[in-house]
Amino acid sequence: MLSKEKSSVFTAISAALKAFINKRINVWLIRRIPQGCQQQINYRNIFIMPTRFGACFVLFMLLLFLLGTNYQNNVIILLSYLLVSFFIVVLHHSFLNLSGLRFQATQSMQGFVGSKLYFPIVVSSNKARFSIRFALEQSATMTKSQHDKLNSEDKLLGVTLEQLVVGENKVQVPYQVCQRGQYSLGRVLIISEYGFGLFKTWTRLDFAQQITAYPEPVAYAWSAAQRGADSEEINNSVASYQDSFQSGQDEFHQLRHYQLGEPFSRVAWRQVARGQGWLTKQYQQALSAKLQLDFDHLPAGNLEQRLSWLSFAIKDCHEQQIAFSLKLPHQSIAYHHSAQHTLKCLTALACY
Repeated sequence: MLSKEKSSVFTAISAALKAFINKRINVWLIRRIPQGCQQQINYRNIFIMPTRFGACFVLFMLLLFLLGTNYQNNVIILLSYLLVSFFIVVLHHSFLNLSGLRFQATQSMQGFVGSKLYFPIVVSSNKARFSIRFALEQSATMTKSQHDKLNSEDKLLGVTLEQLVVGENKVQVPYQVCQRGQYSLGRVLIISEYGFGLFKTWTRLDFAQQITAYPEPVAYAWSAAQRGADSEEINNSVASYQDSFQSGQDEFHQLRHYQLGEPFSRVAWRQVARGQGWLTKQYQQALSAKLQLDFDHLPAGNLEQRLSWLSFAIKDCHEQQIAFSLKLPHQSIAYHHSAQHTLKCLTALACY
């Protein structure tokens, strides 16, 4: 029992010490490498240290030099000097592989919790570069339980470019959305071990971009007693959640790929004759009803469950082109069905 208490105290102290060190490092990084949508790597924001192989190489050179001086063997001493010269040349070569790169990132990201997004970066180079890896730091926005749930593949999310050509190179850096809200995207880790694997050269750039993480959509069938109606909309009935998404034969909606078993009467023969493939016509009913999504009319559940149900409803309303309104405590958004309206409602859920 006493050993468990000592272990918990040691864990708490180490966690507090780690948090303090990370905070100090972040403060130093903000001062050393400020935020900006455009960045360039130079001697002020590039870091170099030997890899494990490089450290073993240094140890080997040191032993070789001691061996040569001990036995007064000029050939071994000369070989150690040659290896030191090679080590220094590779050091400069590794530095120049990253130095001078210019980056531009002006696009923030939006997505649902649990999805994988891609952060676009434009990399400009005046010469060929090799073996550069890009990765986003996700641990800053994850709790310990969320970090433990990620498998080893998700923890190593990133993309490696074996070669950057002269000019602009477009990079899509993967990011796993784990936490709801609107927060800073964090720093992008740019790292390379090019140059015989002796050195690890890296930098951490902050492009001052944000991510808006919407609640994860969770399907839920609303009953008639659980939907809300706007009392001012007297002439328009408020359809139930299920009835609003029924397909029909009234209006043409879209074309989609033919599914085995669908009637041939719905096949778009004109597109087939043009060689565009087998497509079927989809219709839906012209619904004049409006739907109000009311947080207070949801059944019992915790906050995240309710927001997930609303997120699913908003997503379905947008796909079915149904006008809807959103009513949250201390916030109401009027009826509409545009894409901007959908993003506004989802952002309201993310920031709630």
